[in-house]
Amino acid sequence: MHIDEEYFNNEDFRENLKAYEDSVKSGHSIFMDADDLTDIIDYYNMMHMDDEAEQAANYALSLFPGASGPITFKVRKYIDANQLDKADALAETVSDKEIDYKYVKAEIQLARNNPEEADILFDEVMDVAEEDEMDNCILDAANIFFDYNFFEYANKWLNKVEDRGTDDFLELKVRTLSALGEIENVEKMLNRLIDNNPFEHKYWNLMSNAQLANDKTAEALSSSEYSLAVTPDNPGGLLAKAQVLVRTFQYEEAIKFFEAYLRYFPSDVNSYIQIGYCFMNLSDNTNAILAYRKAEKYAGKAQDALSGIYENIALAYSHTGNSQMALEYIDKLSKLDNHPDKYHAELLRCYVYLETGRLKDGITSLAAILEATGYSSVYVLKVSVVLYENHLIEAAYILMRDNYPLDDPTTVFGYSYIALYCFDLGKDEEFLNYLKIAVERNPEEVEMALHTLFPEGMKPSEYYDYFKKNIKK
Repeated sequence: MHIDEEYFNNEDFRENLKAYEDSVKSGHSIFMDADDLTDIIDYYNMMHMDDEAEQAANYALSLFPGASGPITFKVRKYIDANQLDKADALAETVSDKEIDYKYVKAEIQLARNNPEEADILFDEVMDVAEEDEMDNCILDAANIFFDYNFFEYANKWLNKVEDRGTDDFLELKVRTLSALGEIENVEKMLNRLIDNNPFEHKYWNLMSNAQLANDKTAEALSSSEYSLAVTPDNPGGLLAKAQVLVRTFQYEEAIKFFEAYLRYFPSDVNSYIQIGYCFMNLSDNTNAILAYRKAEKYAGKAQDALSGIYENIALAYSHTGNSQMALEYIDKLSKLDNHPDKYHAELLRCYVYLETGRLKDGITSLAAILEATGYSSVYVLKVSVVLYENHLIEAAYILMRDNYPLDDPTTVFGYSYIALYCFDLGKDEEFLNYLKIAVERNPEEVEMALHTLFPEGMKPSEYYDYFKKNIKK
């Protein structure tokens, strides 16, 4: 379920948390209602304080056997461990076999990748819900679908809400449409929220995220700064600004804001990943390794996160000349089964070979990948990047020139990279030709690959004219 992180900073919750923690320290029991204890469980869970969360859940169930909140927490732990039969059995101990029971059973179905079954359970909730609670129940269903990344279903349920002017509806609708990539109307909805609540920083954070998704970096920065102006150091505002700073290549400043965010959420995996990324772009591989190792620590067994972490740790170790550690992490990467590119780890291994002086091994392995894939355009491009990044620029250029479908009008990717190779080789006319095509067909790739060649803040659409005027004859 979505947890409102702002709630955990309010005075009432902090008082309840202190009272509970004081009772644990003293060894004296304290009576709290089930909802308050569930809030404490959710807080510990969010902070990755697993032992404390488990202890609070057990205490809650000692006071309220069958309470849905602590049972749901324990069910989710079983879900996370992929022990779904145990989750099912525990769910059966919920006292209320109506709404709360159906909610937790629906979560198990979603964990089993059965959104249709969850949909049926939520329909059953609607059959017994009070009329004045109908919208709230619909929003709960939409929230659960959202939390399990079934965004289409979340949107379907949101469309059933009668009162669409509430802040809760608008906020979840914004989050859902953003997740679906349907961001055209998001800013309008956020403006409604902000008009009603101009000093609610979380809406400015959502606005910043939406503007960033629409490549409105200046506006996104302003929104994040307004969020921090109305509520200094709010975590969402710190994170929003950090993300904008990364997008605009202001890595040193971005690190400061990620670190400030981590003061509130010290186990946030993505923030450590982003810090590592920033340090790598600053050529500070030692600190990048430290950041990625922290990300590895907090990622646990989450393969999606570990794949990127292992890759970047390997690269950082390679940049420091430590091929042994780099190859160890590539071995870890190769054992994960979640990457869609089966040659991904081997390409990375080739990179390390080349960077650490094993030229023959690297070239031989790259050639083997090209042969195995039939010189497919995808791997021609990937191999060329590996060659280029290891200063084999002429080889990268020739590979792309002779084996990539550059004359195909349907080709979208790759022109930015051969343009870069031409630039470094002094092939100005070819550079301009490929730059023009790249800007027309894939401005996102152009910005990623070529932004360092142009003044800060310049839009990709301006690259060709700028360089044509300034190219050395």
